[in-house]
Amino acid sequence: MINRELINPQSIVVVGGSNNVHKPGGRLVRNLLDGKYKGELYVVNAKEDDVQGLKSYHSVHDIPETELAIISIPGPACPEAVDVLAKQKNVKAFIVISAGFGEETHEGAILEEQMLKSINEAGASLIGPNCIGLMNMHYHGVFTQPIPEFHANGVDFVSSSGGTALFIIESALTKGLRFSSVWSVGNSKQIGVEEVIEYMDRNFDPVLDSKIKMLYIEQIKNPDKLLYHASSLIRKGCHIAAIKAGSTDVGKRAASSHTGAIASSDSAVEALFRKAGIVRCFSREELTTVASIFTLKEVKGKNCAIITHAGGPAVMLADALEKGRLNVPKLDGPLAAELKSKLYP
Repeated sequence: MINRELINPQSIVVVGGSNNVHKPGGRLVRNLLDGKYKGELYVVNAKEDDVQGLKSYHSVHDIPETELAIISIPGPACPEAVDVLAKQKNVKAFIVISAGFGEETHEGAILEEQMLKSINEAGASLIGPNCIGLMNMHYHGVFTQPIPEFHANGVDFVSSSGGTALFIIESALTKGLRFSSVWSVGNSKQIGVEEVIEYMDRNFDPVLDSKIKMLYIEQIKNPDKLLYHASSLIRKGCHIAAIKAGSTDVGKRAASSHTGAIASSDSAVEALFRKAGIVRCFSREELTTVASIFTLKEVKGKNCAIITHAGGPAVMLADALEKGRLNVPKLDGPLAAELKSKLYP
């Protein structure tokens, strides 16, 4: 479940926050401070009294009640911390950065189940584990960089992989893309790509919300849910571009070891995307280019004229437009003469 405490928390605790900004916990605190988070910010560090100018509590037992917990401590210590925060501190949203769970071992999967049980019993949200976090216009709850520019009209980006999210963000920044939110769902123990799309659909505001969505998907656990809500968003005027990784046998094996993703048929993915209206992409450059095109005004008609200062690129562009079933009409006679009169020799 996705709730207000996850989207716009009034208080955040970083469990494992530190003064070392080269470690995940330290960078989390730094990103929240640099992002001008406006709510109450707490830190838990067993050895420090002060973390980057903030009071540090030595235990999760000592903190005030808090809405969101971002956890960056060794995996085996996570279930106990989550249980205390959920039951004693009224935490209603969790982002678990830590790895070493179901994506690695059977024992890790058991720890993951223990966390999920405590969180579900508290009626709370869970992003992760094994993720970089969540960032939006309210807070930058990630331990990584770069932090993109955020704007209501930016792109909503949902990624199974944290590292890939950064890889794609870097490409987007070179194209001038802004973001509305970035979700790294990791192992998707409670909230996966489908649940984020469902939330965006059910709570869609045609005036305030972004109409462009980018997805990087390693597994589709609930294809019916994704089809229903992606189709609904597109009918409401949204555009969705997506990469579905793990389409080969080797890629499926890699995805399984990365986020515990379960393989899905590539032909089924292709059919689902086509039926929903999702534009399928196969690289970060293609994904961010398609998202950039979505920011432009809708093209009316199929006729294109090419204006260029160099001939070679025009030849390649003419080929691309023709292959894309667009028309590049021949310009001659009085029209060509009029155009030529407005150009330099």
